[in-house]
Amino acid sequence: MKKLLILFTLFGLWSCTNLDEEVYDTIVNENFYQTEKQVLAAAGPAYNELRGYVQVGALWGINSLSTDEAVLPTRGIHWDNGGIYRRLALHTWTSEEGYFNDSWKFVYNTASNCNRMLYQFDLIENKSDALISIMNEMKAVRAFAYFVGLDDFGNIPIVESFDVPEGFAPANSTRQEVFEFVKSDLESSLNVLSKSTDMTTYGRMHYYAAQALLAKLYLNAEVYTGQAMNDQCIAACNEIINSGEYALASDYFSNFAIKNEGSSENIFVIPFDDTYTKSWGYMNQFQYWTLHFTANKTYGMEAGGWNGFCAMPSFYRSYDDTDLRRNAWVVGPQFSKTGEVVYCNQELAGKPLSYTIDLTSLEGSFEDEGARLAKYDYTGAKNWTVSCDFAVIRYADILLMKAEALMRKNGGIATADAVDLVNQVRSRAFEDTTDKLYTTSTLTMEALLAERGWEFAGEGWRRNDQIRFGDFTKGRWTFQESDSPEFRNLYPIPQSQINANPNLVQNTGY
Repeated sequence: MKKLLILFTLFGLWSCTNLDEEVYDTIVNENFYQTEKQVLAAAGPAYNELRGYVQVGALWGINSLSTDEAVLPTRGIHWDNGGIYRRLALHTWTSEEGYFNDSWKFVYNTASNCNRMLYQFDLIENKSDALISIMNEMKAVRAFAYFVGLDDFGNIPIVESFDVPEGFAPANSTRQEVFEFVKSDLESSLNVLSKSTDMTTYGRMHYYAAQALLAKLYLNAEVYTGQAMNDQCIAACNEIINSGEYALASDYFSNFAIKNEGSSENIFVIPFDDTYTKSWGYMNQFQYWTLHFTANKTYGMEAGGWNGFCAMPSFYRSYDDTDLRRNAWVVGPQFSKTGEVVYCNQELAGKPLSYTIDLTSLEGSFEDEGARLAKYDYTGAKNWTVSCDFAVIRYADILLMKAEALMRKNGGIATADAVDLVNQVRSRAFEDTTDKLYTTSTLTMEALLAERGWEFAGEGWRRNDQIRFGDFTKGRWTFQESDSPEFRNLYPIPQSQINANPNLVQNTGY
């Protein structure tokens, strides 16, 4: 994996997102893209761009800090940031938010890199098998980028060519059209993508990663298009389940460890390494965004945290007291690695640091308030990033997606098969499962949404789930005491993009 990561990272420096910059005419060569190593190296920019998916200050943030899961309150003189985090929490954001623009750029930077490689590769007449395979990988990676845009913004332009004319200003496509484009790119790639699940395909868009993304697409089809595709979701999940290639890890937290490339559960991952992935904006930095300034003493990190986001109090309290997954959030007194008390150093300077559950307010919480995300292993973090590879889709998600599709087919009522699938996941979370497992009468849609929250906390899927269950604008949690308008199920097209492209039309309500 490290060799592959180094290869992607080095060639990621070539990343080009300017559609008018003709760099391809000096690269294309009939004799160059013949070995898999050469082709993989060329594909590096597209994979390198994927690391932006994990940024708290962009995609992860807008899909987590707007939900019932997590919140970033103002703390003393820190984190007011013009009110962006309050607006996310209260569903009062505007089209001017920089986070939306950065998320939009993730979609199109990734797609542009894929389009560039597909353009270059297509100019080669005698294509090797390795080249054909990577071309389909690039289509699938592009599909992932457009899936993100489809989910967050809905009505976005489809750009599938690199050699576009100067001044190219694409208009919006409908959400239905974007859905069909993503679906087509993924489905057409399946027959070519590798079914290997060893380290040669780790961190790449292989066959099962594409099937997992298709399952996500199908499960959300009714939101995106108004037409349910539950049977297709079940079929995609079955392709993964019946392959025998994946299994639930016995230790839930091993999926998020520093050395998690051996996980039996992680299907599609974005690799990170504290030596090789150090470009700002392309790091896994959860430890800084959530932990206190003095947390380096607890985790042996090179630097302290930024004392930012935490669990929404109502979310933390929703866990069963004996649910091991609640340990994804840290509460209580903090000590150094050698057992010494760690202290606050801001407005509560001199007070022993002990993370609370509750928050005073969005506008003014104290430095020690809120349970902090510690799902990922921060031990010894250096160079501004951690080495945990980020799991985008896990096998647990496949089991829960299939269960949900079965229930939706059955009018929202649990079947025995759905209960079995959910209990496979839930049973791992309890040392004693007595009275903890579901039955066909207790597994409701509301219970399934809660289960998904506990299982995937910190993994960036909460907004997607809440919208699908009709809970994003109608649910109730700390600081969210009334409905928000339905149009907020979509984010606005960033105003800066509309200013630059007069052919773009803003989403309804903004």
